[in-house]
Amino acid sequence: MAVNPIKSKLKEGKCVYGSWIRIPSPIIVEALGNVGFDFLHVDMEHSSIDLQMLDYLVLAGYRYNIPLAVRTATQNPADLYRIMDIGYSSFVLPRIESAEQCAHLLKGARYTPAGTRGLGGAVRANGWGEMPLEQHLTEAEDDTLMIIQIESEEGLKNLDAILDVPGIDVVYIGPLDLSQALGYPGQIDHPVVADTIASLIKTIRAKGIAVGIHAATTLQAQAWAEAGIQYFTVALDVSLLQSAGRTVVGQLKNKQ
Repeated sequence: MAVNPIKSKLKEGKCVYGSWIRIPSPIIVEALGNVGFDFLHVDMEHSSIDLQMLDYLVLAGYRYNIPLAVRTATQNPADLYRIMDIGYSSFVLPRIESAEQCAHLLKGARYTPAGTRGLGGAVRANGWGEMPLEQHLTEAEDDTLMIIQIESEEGLKNLDAILDVPGIDVVYIGPLDLSQALGYPGQIDHPVVADTIASLIKTIRAKGIAVGIHAATTLQAQAWAEAGIQYFTVALDVSLLQSAGRTVVGQLKNKQ
């Protein structure tokens, strides 16, 4: 297993682009994993995707060598290493609001002495026990990518302390929840929201950590890239399907 390719690209200063998976089907991972995205986010927080489905999705990711990051729905470190045993190495941790909470979760994704991840014996992550233990421990550390979400008033207040927690690779801004926390729900372009995002970019980058965000459009992603953001999600499987459907229907009906 090589060093996580997303980690390598971010360290080189490159931008990376992905999308969200909410439809519980490995076919979606295969379809979107074959179009050129750098990664895909599997969303357990806002979908019906469960642990059994994760087992199928990771195999679909292997098929096209597309890195998958799982957004969890719980605040339990044991859930992280259970998912890692299945074969995932990247996580999006939502609703990070304190340094203590962040450290507690991040430790669940790393083996001792850096963390509390349990050794599970023969699991997919170590080739069902065929990989030597020392190799597995080393590769697990190299491959792990931890993305935390700052999207609340509490998270903003404790940002400096949170950023000092070791093991954070990307701070991912949730613009919709952030706009709501600031009192302007859904108004991503409101000056207060825009200024807060600009301030977050400056503060996070000063700590040597990459900044991520969800962009509603490709033009928005381009503008944020110029502002210093490197890690982007754009659209999600449902919206991409709807958009393609609307285009086809519009073209058909406009010819009648």
